[in-house]
Amino acid sequence: MSAVNDVTEQALRTLAQTRADEETVLSLYLDLDPHRFATARARATEIDSLLDGAHRETESGERSHSERQALRAALVDARGLLEEQSWAKGARALAAFLCEPLGLSQTLRLAHPVSSAFFISDAPFIPPLTESGPLGRVCVALVDERFARILRGSGEELHEALSFGDPVHGRQDQGGWSQARYQRSRHEDVKAHLRHVADTLHRLLQVAPYDRLVIACTEALWPRVLEELHPEVRALLHGERLALDVGDVGIEDVVDATAAVLADERRAHEDAALAEFREHRGDGGGRAAAGVEEVLGALVERRVGTLLFQADLRASGVVCTRCDWIGAAGESCPLDGAPLEPRVNILQEVVQAAVSQSAEILALRDRPELAPFGGIAATLRF
Repeated sequence: MSAVNDVTEQALRTLAQTRADEETVLSLYLDLDPHRFATARARATEIDSLLDGAHRETESGERSHSERQALRAALVDARGLLEEQSWAKGARALAAFLCEPLGLSQTLRLAHPVSSAFFISDAPFIPPLTESGPLGRVCVALVDERFARILRGSGEELHEALSFGDPVHGRQDQGGWSQARYQRSRHEDVKAHLRHVADTLHRLLQVAPYDRLVIACTEALWPRVLEELHPEVRALLHGERLALDVGDVGIEDVVDATAAVLADERRAHEDAALAEFREHRGDGGGRAAAGVEEVLGALVERRVGTLLFQADLRASGVVCTRCDWIGAAGESCPLDGAPLEPRVNILQEVVQAAVSQSAEILALRDRPELAPFGGIAATLRF
């Protein structure tokens, strides 16, 4: 099943830079697992449960009058957003961020599953948005000797952007000089068609950029396709060719095959990132940080190149709300002396800091390699 993905690098960066003066930001995550919430009634029950929990949290505890009023308004807006339910089609989860003082009301459809949860803070809670791994726009080209179909989207959802064909002589077997001339002519026709495909992919890259290119074609055609690609396009090619019957394949089959390629790519990318961390950790050059305290220190110094953490990580810490300094423990900020506020889980601030310094963020699942380091590590720029 394909799924839409509204999460972009710009959306992440904007949310990471959003902060309220008080704890008036309501972050909601709604699970849309099709096995459990396929019907509008099931989703409505889950929405009621989610908002009831957020309401109880709003009314309990020590909150200022302005905080409580802002959160009540956010809950009213949230119910209006969630009960409409037109967003449910094609999404595996939904994230919503609301804050009346900031005029914030944003929903994002997610292509990866998350558990239903709410968070009340002074900033949007964005770590679950990073779990789908490196974000990107995907282009898939289905190519045979005459026709081409180009699809755009993500690894979870693709749509056909354009299709075209070129005149190519049909096959014949007459023998002799005539046959040889015919084959040369046909070869040039195919070459012109593949050049047309390559030029189209290059123009698309210039006017509607994509981050990954996947190509489906026959094994015999594969080297000829590669030969025609512009270097800028070839640099975005990921994985081997897709072995699909280009003339008769449905979009769902293309999505499944593309998702498998990108999943393999993601696993290989995680392996490489973990290997780089282990290498730097072992050489003693100071280019790796392991554990909460070391990683937080590196984030404060803006040295993090790649942040790796277990997706279910929970680690306590402290934060200075005046200058955004973060640490594992302490009572006063070492930079400005302001009192430090404790966080039951510092992951929100960790991801915000990583996004703000353009670090790559890898939220790992089913990877035990980080367990010896408390579930979090980083490779450093310097």
